[in-house]
Amino acid sequence: MRSPALRVIAAAALLVAAAGCNDTVTSGDAPRTPAGRAGGLIDGLLVSVVQRTLPLQQNYTATATIGSAGGTIAIPQAGFRITFPAGAVSAPVTVRATALAGSNVAYEFEPHGIVFAREPVISQDLGLTSVLGQLLSTPLQGGYFADASLLGDGVATISETRPATLDLLRLRTTFTIRHFSGYAVTRKSGYMGASGSRMAGGR
Repeated sequence: MRSPALRVIAAAALLVAAAGCNDTVTSGDAPRTPAGRAGGLIDGLLVSVVQRTLPLQQNYTATATIGSAGGTIAIPQAGFRITFPAGAVSAPVTVRATALAGSNVAYEFEPHGIVFAREPVISQDLGLTSVLGQLLSTPLQGGYFADASLLGDGVATISETRPATLDLLRLRTTFTIRHFSGYAVTRKSGYMGASGSRMAGGR
């Protein structure tokens, strides 16, 4: 019969082994890939942002009051449009879309945090972007970032992905969103590692 001391040692060994099987990903490990094909929450993924061939020299902002019938906001200088379907909001709300200056195809929206009953659709003209000649080989997606401090030179740290569709005839990509803050058009492959090196990835 085992002594009490041996039983304690054996139990401790089992606990250590179990803990080793449930390691979580830390900031020094490879970044996680998106949670599924339908998009979803992720834990701070560094991705490549689609670049404009002609950087915006300033922020461009468009504002509109959207009611229960829906509506549209467009920023022609950025090749951007967002369409709100009927029923997206239950009462009129003033919304603002801002195309951020620079090369990143990235936008901020207000009011921050608003959640929509029906999902608006973001449409981006790809005609003046770096992916124009690579549309068949570079899958795209929408990426949510909490604020502009998470944008870098050609990269962004995102916490949610949105599946995108591609219209080759109109050279546009579209994706839906559930809530407001910031969104960028990102490459679905080529996630960046913690060291900044490019990695294969995506689903």
